[in-house]
Amino acid sequence: MRNVFTARVRILLGTVSILSSGAALAQKASPPADPTPPAPVSVDSAASSPNGAATSPAAKQGGIQDIVVTARRREETLQSTPVAVTALGSQQLETAQIQDATDLQRVTPSFSIQTGGPSVSGLVFVSLRGQNNQNPGTANDPTVATYVDGVYIPRPSQGQTDLDDLERVEILRGPQGTLFGRNTTGGAVNIITAQPKDYLEVIAKAEVGNYDYRSLGLTVNAPLAEGLSARINGNYHERNGYVKNVALNGYADDPESYFVRGKLRYQGSGWDVTLSGDYNKINDNGQKIGLVAFNPAVFSALPGGAAIVPVLSQYLQTKSTWYETNGTAFVLPTVNAAGTAIYNSLPAKVRDLYLEKPQNQVVAYGFGGTINVDLGDISLKSITGYRYSNSTGLIDTDGTPIPLLTTRSGYGSEQVSQEFQLSGKAGTRLNYILGAYYSRETGYESSVSQTFGFIPAPRFITENAADVTNITKGLFAQGNYNITEQLRFTGGIRWTWDNRNVVLHNKSRLGDPSTCTVAMKDAGSVCDQTQKATFDYPAWTVGFDYRPNSDVFLYAQTRGASKSGGWNVRAGSIPAFDPEKVKDVEVGAKLDWFNRRLRTNVALFNSWTNGLQKQIGALVPGTQQPTQYLVNAGNARIWGAEFEVTAVPWTGMELNGSLSLLDGKYEKGSFNEVQSVNGANVTVDRSGEPLPQLAKKQFSIGGTQTVPVSLGDLRLHMDYAYIGKMVISPVTPPPGASAAVLATYATQNQLTRLPGYGLLNARIGLQLQSPNAEVFLFARNLTAKKYTSRVFADLYTQGLGFVQRTVGDPFTFGGGVTFRFGGK
Repeated sequence: MRNVFTARVRILLGTVSILSSGAALAQKASPPADPTPPAPVSVDSAASSPNGAATSPAAKQGGIQDIVVTARRREETLQSTPVAVTALGSQQLETAQIQDATDLQRVTPSFSIQTGGPSVSGLVFVSLRGQNNQNPGTANDPTVATYVDGVYIPRPSQGQTDLDDLERVEILRGPQGTLFGRNTTGGAVNIITAQPKDYLEVIAKAEVGNYDYRSLGLTVNAPLAEGLSARINGNYHERNGYVKNVALNGYADDPESYFVRGKLRYQGSGWDVTLSGDYNKINDNGQKIGLVAFNPAVFSALPGGAAIVPVLSQYLQTKSTWYETNGTAFVLPTVNAAGTAIYNSLPAKVRDLYLEKPQNQVVAYGFGGTINVDLGDISLKSITGYRYSNSTGLIDTDGTPIPLLTTRSGYGSEQVSQEFQLSGKAGTRLNYILGAYYSRETGYESSVSQTFGFIPAPRFITENAADVTNITKGLFAQGNYNITEQLRFTGGIRWTWDNRNVVLHNKSRLGDPSTCTVAMKDAGSVCDQTQKATFDYPAWTVGFDYRPNSDVFLYAQTRGASKSGGWNVRAGSIPAFDPEKVKDVEVGAKLDWFNRRLRTNVALFNSWTNGLQKQIGALVPGTQQPTQYLVNAGNARIWGAEFEVTAVPWTGMELNGSLSLLDGKYEKGSFNEVQSVNGANVTVDRSGEPLPQLAKKQFSIGGTQTVPVSLGDLRLHMDYAYIGKMVISPVTPPPGASAAVLATYATQNQLTRLPGYGLLNARIGLQLQSPNAEVFLFARNLTAKKYTSRVFADLYTQGLGFVQRTVGDPFTFGGGVTFRFGGK
């Protein structure tokens, strides 16, 4: 194994050497460069391509400009940052129609964000370089962290909140352990909102489109006093649903969103302070789900189930019913006198729950304060944050009027955090950053469900719920030492301490305290079980980078990070899962060619995961009770290559593209689970399965042509993004299983594979000189591709016997206008 790894590293280093030599030859072959290269620009003043190149200025000036990013918690140009990072400025976000975080996968290599599943519509499943989170609840930390103005956003239930009035978005790939507030094994999404400026500016925007889409936005920036300025941004948008709910004669997936953010900034002599607050509320009437398949044997064995099989067949989703759903909700348990008596004894709020219809709501808001103080040779930064989120939703999980499974989920989180950073220089060769981080999050997670409501007997709603407390403390330090003018060493270390505590409140009949899960009864309490765990672990970064000239930048690094352990909330007496630990080796080359008309950024990596956190369907330890919960499912290795390209072939044109090639596998024999076969527990080796949510191939290509016309500038943009096939929930049958069982498992493995798909989008905008306004048209999914966003196949072999999918968005189009007043 060691020889194989050594050979891989040599191949990677050889590839970088060839690229470096090629760049040098290109410089010799190209015309002499200008004595002064284009000055760095921040991405709030120019659009950036997916790898950070300025769009309009680059095209007009005939060269690609450098972009300033803060991927390492200090300002540096993208081309001199030894991190694989995608940077998108405000204009690029608008041109590429990046409306929320889920759209970022169209412009970022190795990045996948899926929506849908048996939960609230705001929940997202994020994967970066094959590192993913299969159970993104309140009691489990994300694999890819999100930060807004340096404040950690703890819950992915906020994953679909609006991206509006931003300075830039940075997507950092690979373990991020030493500099950011939380350890993350996959990467980080760093969102920087637009800062208040010292001049008056008003931006008004309106859009309309098909599906009765309409949107209004307003941004006001104003100086209030010497050194004091304010900025407020708000928007509202809504549309009809993309999916018709035939059973309820309405629409699903019809979001209505309200968003507002305000910022106040004061710049004094040697110090500044920025205060901010934001609020977002999103509502809809259900998800875009359909029934893919069902197992007739499961239903035929149930009371009244034989009559269900031909009815279910009528609701299998086809291309002609792709944008239809038939989900209803819970059914009343009042099928006989006994059920009616119990139902009438339940609390009123529980009885009301039986009458709810499919719906979702996300409410998220927060406040932040950042203080920068210049102390001469050192600088002090304080980042204080408060974040709140509450996501609730009711989903008819099977998407049919037959009551197979209905679930109402809720996720709530309230977090306060504080971070201090001390940075400076020691002599002429060393710069450093020291820091401390603290956060305390309290919240809840709730899942109430009703299964097989068609059975002619009372079927009540069961409850899995928990109160959660997550406390994290961390100390970190990182430094850069210039060995020579061209060669630099980077080293960083961090230590994290986590407390993960839960109090479980699970009941087999919601609203009835006498029905708590038997395995959860504590002496002296009813349906409550307190579980506590503590973890501590290191993270590190060690690397070298080399810049022989202004157009060639090479780096090599190794990093380690961990994702905290925690508790499962679906069943009692299950041990805590331990932290997931990842280490990697990465080499990269960032190269400019032909007098900065071509930019190629390449990153090659190999990562090792120990104690991978994976959700499995298994038995509660020591019982025959089936459940789903997170375990440390062995070890895995993932490797890949990422390419980002920007080209300015002629004045007014910018081309950009990205490509990622990934692969991975479990370490043989490291992933085992216990299954029940004929009443006996059998250990099954699952390490031959493919890794979930890992697209082996992903690419994007786009182009923007700016054409001067008499009225102003006409900008024509088109882009295409392809995400390769992947699997979501593969399974392995037990040894000696019957032919029928083998066929069932083979069917699930077939149904859990998501086909690859590509999306073509376009935008045309006319920027007028007077007035300062842009009139534009846009279209998404121009080819009307019918694709699957996510599939939920876990239940096919876990007793409920069906598979459902969440479909992707259809072809949409529209237009709008943006007016700008004031500004510079």
